[in-house]
Amino acid sequence: MAMPMTSCAGVSDSQVQVMDGSMGRLCMLKGIPEDDKLWSARGLVEEQFHEIIIEAHMEYIQAGSVMITTNNYAVQPNYYRRVFDDWQARIASDTETAARLAVEARRRCHAEGSVRILGSLPPICESHRPDLTALFIEEEGEAACLWYYRTIGEALRRGGVDALLAETMNSWDEARLAIEATKDLGLPLLISMEGALRDEAMKPHPHLAGDIAEKVLRAKSQGAPIEALGFNCAPPEAILMALQAVESSGVGEHLRQAGIKLAAYANCNDRKAVHDAGFDVLKFVAAGPIRVREDLKGTGYVGWCHRFMAAGATYCGGCCGCTPVEIRQLAETLTEEEPHASLSENAAKLLSTSRNDASVSTTASESELRGSIQTLFGRVI
Repeated sequence: MAMPMTSCAGVSDSQVQVMDGSMGRLCMLKGIPEDDKLWSARGLVEEQFHEIIIEAHMEYIQAGSVMITTNNYAVQPNYYRRVFDDWQARIASDTETAARLAVEARRRCHAEGSVRILGSLPPICESHRPDLTALFIEEEGEAACLWYYRTIGEALRRGGVDALLAETMNSWDEARLAIEATKDLGLPLLISMEGALRDEAMKPHPHLAGDIAEKVLRAKSQGAPIEALGFNCAPPEAILMALQAVESSGVGEHLRQAGIKLAAYANCNDRKAVHDAGFDVLKFVAAGPIRVREDLKGTGYVGWCHRFMAAGATYCGGCCGCTPVEIRQLAETLTEEEPHASLSENAAKLLSTSRNDASVSTTASESELRGSIQTLFGRVI
């Protein structure tokens, strides 16, 4: 779904493109077992689960996504070498499989001409841990990191993706390595930073997004085929701050002149307890169940998406906790059924029916999510 934007941070001639939402949780709800070693990559490793991944991609396409991301986010050296002796070969093969499954989902939806497939370039060792990322780069060496990103970039290209998405980048150093390793593969690059821009002490600094934007501009001027700068996998408040910081720094106009779009896909889950535990996967259980913020269910999150658009984002979707339900609701607000309604007017309508108290959350049970998705698509999953 796309709609010309009216007056959003000076991008009046742009198109809003709907991305997808979380794949890992959706796939688990559909039958892929939880795995605290391989995480969402379990569905790639075991062929019996490939059909589930295809169906999950299809549900996002049917909901209105025109950009879907491959399901290889957990195909990371840090995970794979703990499980497989042949982890290097597996990284390449499982990544290519992820791309081929997304391509197959698009084919079944007859959407080859309307849906782009983004190949995920995930964090190199862990999400939300810039401290561990810095240590990994130091201990393993930049050459090893470049090999990893080159390997998955080539595998994604073989599998048929249309562009590469370096997502949830922990630091500019990590993003820089992803860019350097893949910039000559002949595919556009989207660079998406972890939206809170945490430092190695885990403190958020979304106000520094303008500095990141300057570095992205410099990389593009040096030949990297960068299509977009994004912010993801953080609370919507942090991502909105990052987008606004890009604009208030004056860099937003330079991005537009360079043809670099802004992307935003925030978390619907409340991750505060997890971050308070240091985002240590071994402490997730102690931190309690992951919760979906009550104010971000359904149209509550869609209202935030319209805020992102008003701040300049032209690619918009969801991250952890976002399902095809929210994506369809977002896509429906971007139809041309009300051609005279601006994005800000749509956002006002949505926000008037939702609460924005970030401290309020509720546990989203699997039965609730199954019910919502079943209602949306009219079948049992």
